[in-house]
Amino acid sequence: MSSIAEHRSKEERSFLPWVICGILLVATLLNYMDRQVLAVTLPTLKQQFHLTEGRVGMIEGSFGYAFAVGSILFGWIADRVGPRFLYPILLFGWSIAGIATSWAPQPWVTDLLEHPGDSEGTGIFRWMLICRIILGACEAGHWPCALLTVRAILTPKDRTLGNGILQSGASIGAIIVPIYVEFTDRMGASWEFPFWSIGVAGMTWIPLWFFFTARQNLREPLVGPMQGASIHTQAAEESIDANFIRRLIVLALIVASITLSWQFLRAWMALFLQDYHHYTKEMTRALMSGYFIAADVGCILGGVLVTMLVTRGWEIHSARKLGYFLFTLMTAFAALIPFVGNGWLMVTFLFLAGAGILGLHPFYYAMTQEISKWRMGMVSGGLAAFGWVVASTAQIYLGKQIEATKSYQLGLIMVGLAPFVGLIAIFTLWPRSRPESPLTT
Repeated sequence: MSSIAEHRSKEERSFLPWVICGILLVATLLNYMDRQVLAVTLPTLKQQFHLTEGRVGMIEGSFGYAFAVGSILFGWIADRVGPRFLYPILLFGWSIAGIATSWAPQPWVTDLLEHPGDSEGTGIFRWMLICRIILGACEAGHWPCALLTVRAILTPKDRTLGNGILQSGASIGAIIVPIYVEFTDRMGASWEFPFWSIGVAGMTWIPLWFFFTARQNLREPLVGPMQGASIHTQAAEESIDANFIRRLIVLALIVASITLSWQFLRAWMALFLQDYHHYTKEMTRALMSGYFIAADVGCILGGVLVTMLVTRGWEIHSARKLGYFLFTLMTAFAALIPFVGNGWLMVTFLFLAGAGILGLHPFYYAMTQEISKWRMGMVSGGLAAFGWVVASTAQIYLGKQIEATKSYQLGLIMVGLAPFVGLIAIFTLWPRSRPESPLTT
């Protein structure tokens, strides 16, 4: 009987990490639903409240700068207190910010934030700007918490797949939002309803997190040496040498390029399809869901590819390099979109680019999780901050450029070609290392 109980206990322990990965997927889904609902409703908001492309660029840019600050701050905190209690606090914060966005048309908002002589819609624009700044800062903490959790519960062999599951929540959330907004439209709800209802739904994640992580140690890796040492002692054991600096530079170039590519299409797709190519509102939302379905497939395939290659004897980093190369080629289809009209070839290239961009993210996360065992929250947060500063600066510039030229050509070319910067860096700057065992840290 005892052997049967032990066997069941081992099975539960081996299955639980993947359950927790599923919980992380849901957190990412909520993160992106709160973020993406603005992008889906932008054509409506632009018409009703005079949100010009320049103002949209400012909103997205400010969101990104807040995300950068939050990445550093909450990455630093996560290293010191762990993700178990920090994570739900942050999710509560970004849910409240999403709910508050729905208050933008209230008269008291206009009275508070709009002054005589301001152009029409200025008060609503300023309120949305404040809400997006709070949303960005809180949502940024999701990633250090999630990456620390994945590193604690999975070995290097499985981390790319675990990261793929985690990241796929982004595309699933983005798939759901256009469908949900369309459904609420047809039910006669106003544009505010998706904002506050998604925020309220996010609160239900918190008890799930506490239940499934009740017996997990998320403060430090569950595998590897120095289990009994404090985090400060462990951090002191790591040296910042030339190889560390080279890895950090590579990861900075990767995260800047993939963040720029992903965030541009995430933020501007509805306006690109509906305003620029004159697709109907319903078709725009359907195509946005299709895009994020393709992105989700790419995200999972990236993790599956590495796991399959390592199982067949490939060294882990070699498998990652091959995968990164293939998904960079897929992303390059975005650069062709301005030159193929507005038919199904354009849509096909858009979907391929989405699969490529999101498929690159699990590779980046897996490499980040191994650069520093004991400072990973701070390292990942700092890298994310750099990526968001680059992407947000580009968003503000491109918003002004789109408003002036009524063209998305420059943005799409940047989306398609930016990941080649990271690809070149991986092949030229990443230090050579001895072959790793897929089962050890």
